[in-house]
Amino acid sequence: MRLVVKVAALVTGAVAGASVGLVSATGLGWAAGFDSLPAVAVATGLCVSTTAATLVLADVVFRRAPGLGPVAILVGTAMRMAVAVVGVVLLGELVARAGTSRTAFAGWVAYLYIVTLALECGLLMAGSGRPGPEATP
Repeated sequence: MRLVVKVAALVTGAVAGASVGLVSATGLGWAAGFDSLPAVAVATGLCVSTTAATLVLADVVFRRAPGLGPVAILVGTAMRMAVAVVGVVLLGELVARAGTSRTAFAGWVAYLYIVTLALECGLLMAGSGRPGPEATP
């Protein structure tokens, strides 16, 4: 699968995940409807941008040194986690000014981090072109 298609699928999946989360949270009373929209948008942008960077890193490493691919994925995931934590701290004030608490923002980042992590795992496995154990003679 081409990198551009993977990034487009990531963005589409993350926006869908954020929409489902926002509708679910609003219906269950966990969020105040559109008051949470700025926090969800910022959290989605934070998680999608770091996941896209991880996909690009993994793509470059897999093309140049396939044996280092798993290491690149682990390094990318560690960087994503660090950026998510720092992002919650730094962007918490911005989101608080928009009317969402820092705790709610941290919850949205955690939720969308898991959504984008699941998308990333699926996209890294899709089109890898490696035969599974059942395909070996």
